[in-house]
Amino acid sequence: MIGMRNLRPGTLPGVSRSRKLVALFVAGVADLVEMALFPLFFEGAASPFDLVLDLGTAAILVGILGFRWRFVLALGAEVVPVLSLFPTWTALVLSVPSEGSSAPPQGPPRRVGPDPSLPAPEAPPEGRV
Repeated sequence: MIGMRNLRPGTLPGVSRSRKLVALFVAGVADLVEMALFPLFFEGAASPFDLVLDLGTAAILVGILGFRWRFVLALGAEVVPVLSLFPTWTALVLSVPSEGSSAPPQGPPRRVGPDPSLPAPEAPPEGRV
């Protein structure tokens, strides 16, 4: 389990590559089932098949990736008729960051202080600010 003390507010660590691949497989299968069996899932949340598939997919993905607020948005998109035919679950999994997904900075480190190659600024005369 992720230690909550180590997290900054509003951030979650990325998931491992293997977890993301498993989640991508689950999401892809769910989206393909929705597209292949279009007549059963066309009605969005009004279809019991769609509701079972979406709730089951959400539960499995939360189990694999951990809870993220974007799951709520994806589930909301899935209950809208016709919009549920978009591969929402696959797009959701692709949007989750992987561990080590941010590239290290390129080039020399940035200097924070004044540039030593420039002359020092002159001090204002005393008595004036």
